[in-house]
Amino acid sequence: MAEYGVEGALRHHLALSMENLQTDYVDLYYLHRVNEDMALSDVSLAMGKLIDQGLIRGWGLSQVSLDLLKEADQVTPVSAVQNLYNMLERDCEQTIQPYCLENGIGLVPFSPIASGFLSGQLHSTSQFEKVDDVRNWVPQLSQENMDKNQPVIHLLNQFAEAKGVTTAQLSLAWMLAKYPNVVPIPGSKNRARILENLAAAQVDLAPVEMQRLDTALNELTIHGHRGTVEVENRQVGYNRATHTKWTN
Repeated sequence: MAEYGVEGALRHHLALSMENLQTDYVDLYYLHRVNEDMALSDVSLAMGKLIDQGLIRGWGLSQVSLDLLKEADQVTPVSAVQNLYNMLERDCEQTIQPYCLENGIGLVPFSPIASGFLSGQLHSTSQFEKVDDVRNWVPQLSQENMDKNQPVIHLLNQFAEAKGVTTAQLSLAWMLAKYPNVVPIPGSKNRARILENLAAAQVDLAPVEMQRLDTALNELTIHGHRGTVEVENRQVGYNRATHTKWTN
């Protein structure tokens, strides 16, 4: 970074990305983690220059607080926020999402099925790949917390059976029905799971169903809170609480 400067570093990495993608512009360019050693306003200013020059059409932030989002948005309007958001991690509903809705910013939830937990297919005995599998460090996926969070799966099973859908589809349909600016990005290496996730867009949840589901979720305590604020060179979940509850 010191070799290029903030703007130079962004241009350098963008050029590599465009070469790999065989394109001359990028629709949405993310700063995936804020670096505490550089001014976010400098990053935002540089992103604005890239937009003005047609190299990117918009830019986004990931795993940021409301204060960081506001700081960046005041310099160059932010197009999207890619934060952790799912039925177990609902911090975004309190601060980030109201600001995004007010200012026309998209919310792009990563891990919308809680790294697979909300599919009901993971258990305390599940074994993850030892190399390059972030689930080994996700607090909610420890053996202890997966056992403690089973009431969430029991709740989803009840609602999913009544709708004739899977729990993964229900968890995605829930956030799609809740907010108009949400575009979840579930990840999978399995074709069947990808098709299952896509079908969630066809699941219709009536307002009364949403109210019942949210009310039931609010009554549950979630164990292994990871939180939505993470910066570069910090361990995943470093700022987490041990458990939490949400109300809306």
